[in-house]
Amino acid sequence: MFFALMAVSLLWTDNMDNSLRGLERQLALVLIPLAFGLMPEIDTRTRNRIFYAFAVALSILAIFLIGLAAIHFFQFRVFSRFFYHALVSPMDLNAIYVSVFVSFSGLFLLFTQRKSLFTIGLLIVHAVFLVLLSSKIVIVITALIALFGVIRSYNRKKRWILLSVLVAGIALLMTTSNPVRERFEREINVSNVKEVMECERFNKVYDWTGTTLRLFQARIFKEMMDEDGAYLSGYGINNSKAKIIEKQKHYNLWQGYYDYNFHNQYIQTFAELGVFGLLFVLALLGALLVKYFQTRDILVLSFFLLAIVIFITETYIWRQRGLYHFLILYCLLLSHTPKKSIH
Repeated sequence: MFFALMAVSLLWTDNMDNSLRGLERQLALVLIPLAFGLMPEIDTRTRNRIFYAFAVALSILAIFLIGLAAIHFFQFRVFSRFFYHALVSPMDLNAIYVSVFVSFSGLFLLFTQRKSLFTIGLLIVHAVFLVLLSSKIVIVITALIALFGVIRSYNRKKRWILLSVLVAGIALLMTTSNPVRERFEREINVSNVKEVMECERFNKVYDWTGTTLRLFQARIFKEMMDEDGAYLSGYGINNSKAKIIEKQKHYNLWQGYYDYNFHNQYIQTFAELGVFGLLFVLALLGALLVKYFQTRDILVLSFFLLAIVIFITETYIWRQRGLYHFLILYCLLLSHTPKKSIH
């Protein structure tokens, strides 16, 4: 149905080429659920084997990328190579998207696997990799999910051990000098929300933060929709970019930002598919929440919360890497009733 709405938006788009390209990129919305529908039922054991293999592969990738960063550091003494996008740059990856993979995979190891030495090793690699990737919002939501899950799922002895490790890790991160703490401090100290929401013309070298840039994009979204009366229909799939650039030029933003979309899945969907597109996205997430209440599966809850927050900062399912990741996990989690976790 979501893909059908995208197809229907071809009727009102004013750039058919853009919208057809966007529609092609979203074909996975049909193909992946169809593939799962044709597969034999995937039980909990099979699902967990898939996730475990993914966790091992992800750990190997982490060690490989950290190793490359170490080699680069010894050659050029550039410490920043260990963090954020620079860490995953050899494979042309996005640190935020990889952070989502790592977060979910780490939570899977924490809540579903017996704690052998090998599994503990995988958990440590995941935790270190997540911190080095430096996605603030993913680190925060992962810590909160871990806190909730540990309190809910473990006996008192294991609970205190895991909570002590979690609190100690957070305290170390927030009290020592490191790029992750610096990114948090920059958001707090540099972001001027009032100015961004009211300024009528920005300097080309304005000091944007992740927060202020996304708030500005939300501001111009409202202005666009008010001016064009597009709340019901939107502009058509993959057809909001020209409108965004027009607004960015109006406010004198540096042209390097012209490639940016709304960086918010809810707003991006609303802008291109109208209010019904937004309702479809909320329905996708709502199905996960219903599944959690039916099964009390901590992995479903983890994915639900990760999706909610990452949709605030990224157009996650408007990018193919994010769309495929989201749909595969979504179908795996919704396609069966999990058994009780083993600790």
